[in-house]
Amino acid sequence: MPTYFSIYIVLLVISAIITIFAALIARKRTAPGSSTLRALLVALSLWSASTAAQYLQDSFAAKLFWLNVMVIAVAVAPILFMTFILKFTGNPVWLTRRTMIALYLISIVIVLFQWTNPYHYLSLSSAQLVQKDGFSVLELQRGPIYFLNVAIAYSMVAIGILTLARETLRASYLYRNQYRLLLLGCIVPVALSVYRQIEYNAFGNLDVSPISFGITGIIFVFVTLRTHFMKLIPVAHTRLIENMGDGVLVLDPQNRIADLNPAMEELLAERPQELLGKCAFEVFGGWVEKTSPIFGDFDLKTEVRLPSVPSRILDLRMTPLYDKRDMVNGRLLVFRDITERKEVEKRLRDANFRMKSQLIEIGILQSQLREQAVRDPLTGLFNRRYLEETLDRELARAARESYPVSVIMIDIDHFKQVNDTYGHEAGDVMLKALGDVLMKHSRRGDFACRYGGEEFLIVMPNITPGIVQGRAATLRQSLKALTVQYGNHILTATYSMGIASYPAHGDTRDSFLRAADQAMYAAKNAGRDDIRSYDEIEAMVK
Repeated sequence: MPTYFSIYIVLLVISAIITIFAALIARKRTAPGSSTLRALLVALSLWSASTAAQYLQDSFAAKLFWLNVMVIAVAVAPILFMTFILKFTGNPVWLTRRTMIALYLISIVIVLFQWTNPYHYLSLSSAQLVQKDGFSVLELQRGPIYFLNVAIAYSMVAIGILTLARETLRASYLYRNQYRLLLLGCIVPVALSVYRQIEYNAFGNLDVSPISFGITGIIFVFVTLRTHFMKLIPVAHTRLIENMGDGVLVLDPQNRIADLNPAMEELLAERPQELLGKCAFEVFGGWVEKTSPIFGDFDLKTEVRLPSVPSRILDLRMTPLYDKRDMVNGRLLVFRDITERKEVEKRLRDANFRMKSQLIEIGILQSQLREQAVRDPLTGLFNRRYLEETLDRELARAARESYPVSVIMIDIDHFKQVNDTYGHEAGDVMLKALGDVLMKHSRRGDFACRYGGEEFLIVMPNITPGIVQGRAATLRQSLKALTVQYGNHILTATYSMGIASYPAHGDTRDSFLRAADQAMYAAKNAGRDDIRSYDEIEAMVK
């Protein structure tokens, strides 16, 4: 029948195999602290294997050799454990170069004391070979260096466990169970080791803590394979991010979802357990048109539309996360719901468009009002108000630049007979037709006005009296040829015209227009259907 020593050895071998297997799995991980974890698992495997080898040897020298090998693992394991926990939890402030050198120098000194123990017996005060249940077993008495090593080792282990416990309480709920599993994997062998030191002769004087290393390895393997723990160590998660109203997503170097906050869960409408470890391309494929720019190596700011009901618009900011070697070690994506802001912007744009349309309409109305204020509503020609305002400016400019301004004043002969015979509506039709002819015969720069009743005026800047005579004659011929259809009647008329020039016939607006009016009445007095110039009136007076 197998003795408890043989069972103990088998358990040690299993523990060594499991821990080395966990180290091989951790070798493929690149998360913070993974290299230290690999070294720790190797040290624990060496601890279990060397303990098993010690019990498998018969000679005192061979057993002592494997005991000394085990002390190497015993000396470095606490350092590696504390280093791993501090790196993993993001608390490497104590891991200075000077501190690490000091810790490893202490471990080297302790190992040297153990290997040279036969010369001073400070590590073990005695070691002898005894027979128990058919096995040769070393019976050891602990020395002062041994207890110093225990104190130093437990101090480092305590730092690691307390740090891990604190971070477990502060961790995101997404990772709290993973922290608890890790804490359990650490506490089990530590608790057995402490009990071993207190009850040194318990369990048949066997050190059972190396057996528990297998439990630690199993926990690490489980966490690694089942929850992607070493793939998805949170690298940017804090309570601040967890409580943010914006959706926050952390991707690992392979663009797998490593962390997300509750706001992001709400946006994606999926449980976090289903999202962790999932490729972001799969998650975004349905609602981001072009996903490739999101996973670039440069900061990105864009907008995406979430195909929900109702549709939501998100402001996306992507920031690459770099390691100490300036290599991209992940990506931080922040999604802000800007649907309401976009709706407000749309309403503002619509209101702005309506306002611009109204301003255009108001401008058109103002322009129309200005036109109505200076235009005669019947003929479309400028009215007398416009004439008085504009002619003053034109005469002032002519005085500055020394050029003449001429006018032709036109009156419809016997217009009262048209109104009396056919009615005022027929008279209006004729006035409108006359206005159309005057506009056609106006040069660019001229302006034709309805002076009052059936009197009209054409102002012609920078034109000599001689040229005005010719234009007046042409205009008179066009008016004589004018026929106006009114019902079954054809309306015709003759026209009397008076010509005056500035400054020859008047140096003010009133004197200038008065001269043109006198010339027109001279044409009427001469028998109507005639053109007279103010020069002719002056010549007759002389």
